Amino acid sequence: MPRTKSRINITNLVRCLSGKGDVILLESQKKDHPASQKSFLAAKPEATLKAWGNKIQLIEKDEVTEFESNPFEAFSEFRQKYTDWLFGIFSYDLKNYTEDLSSGNKNIVETPDIYFISPGLLIEFENENVNIKKGKLPEDLRRTEIQEGFSLSDLKHIDKEEYLKKIEIAQHQIKEGDYYEINLSHPIEFKFEGDSWELYQQMKEAGPVPFASYIKTEQFEVCSSSPERFLSKIGRRLQSQPIKGTRSRSKDNDDVSIKDLRESEKEKAENLMIVDLVRNDLGRVAKKGGVMVKNLFEIQSFETVHQMVSTVEAELVDKISLIEILKATFPMGSMTGAPKISAMRAIEDLEDYKRGIYSGAIGYIDPGHDFDFSVVIRSAIIQKDKLVYPVGGAITSDSVPEEEWDETLIKARPITDLLNNS
Repeated sequence: MPRTKSRINITNLVRCLSGKGDVILLESQKKDHPASQKSFLAAKPEATLKAWGNKIQLIEKDEVTEFESNPFEAFSEFRQKYTDWLFGIFSYDLKNYTEDLSSGNKNIVETPDIYFISPGLLIEFENENVNIKKGKLPEDLRRTEIQEGFSLSDLKHIDKEEYLKKIEIAQHQIKEGDYYEINLSHPIEFKFEGDSWELYQQMKEAGPVPFASYIKTEQFEVCSSSPERFLSKIGRRLQSQPIKGTRSRSKDNDDVSIKDLRESEKEKAENLMIVDLVRNDLGRVAKKGGVMVKNLFEIQSFETVHQMVSTVEAELVDKISLIEILKATFPMGSMTGAPKISAMRAIEDLEDYKRGIYSGAIGYIDPGHDFDFSVVIRSAIIQKDKLVYPVGGAITSDSVPEEEWDETLIKARPITDLLNNS
């Protein structure tokens, strides 16, 4: 396939391709980040799979087939048929098909539990090189002179006192021994008008991340500024990089913020709980003795926050499928708490909305069956004129409820700052 120096205007390309079907951009925005060096633009779907629970829709060219099946089995059959590149989303509520769990809370936006495309056009960006891995570029890539812009309004989120009460209930359950850590989230809702690509660009300017993604479909759009890797596979090696531990960046005392995070026994304890959970998950698909913690409590700095990141790796057993790996590890432990199943049951009781795409995974699978998926956090999910931006944090017995509330507001800054400026 042709490889050239980058002269492609991605904005023009995304705008052009958006008129020809669904578009998925997976973008490594932090060029100095060692774990994320490549970006991909997938478009012109040759086939699309969508699942809402066990209701499946398969689109091949102009033919639409609808049937009922376990969503993981439907995806497995889709993968067997389309063995090249696949790009898409696994939503949080697939947990119901890995364990005896359910999702009874209300939908804020209607998005699929599984959404994947087999692209007819795939472009890889690495440094200044552009590699057209599949298909051909559109002949007409006219320069877009006018940006549509966007507006955000009608901020709506949970009442502070209500969230603090939920934390108190969680801490009581922790003391009762129901679980020892839980990720408790709440959605922030906006009225959205305008151009989602422009929103994505402004989120990028506010803080570049290693695992960003932009997804535009007829039914919904996603603008994600995720700093967190859920799971990657290269050959027989799996890697997961859970994030637990956050400090706001400070123009005047940034070194103090880093030191405070690095030395926080509370943050390290929370991080270690999730590292142990991830080790256990990976151990279900790894060779005996094949799980190791490569990097513990690394501090990574982003535009608005410092984060504590650990890296867990595993060597896979022989003859294991992608679906078996997903069922053993999904969803990311940093988005549930521990023990995982008990925490997810409590999340269903304490939260009052269906997470959907939030806390799920976005990524790709390549022809050699390697893959890379980010965790869906710091992400705007848009449907019609509604934008939802969930935020959350880890609650333990040592958590200070007021501080946990403040942390969710810090995590919301990439979007709330745009509310003030849009």
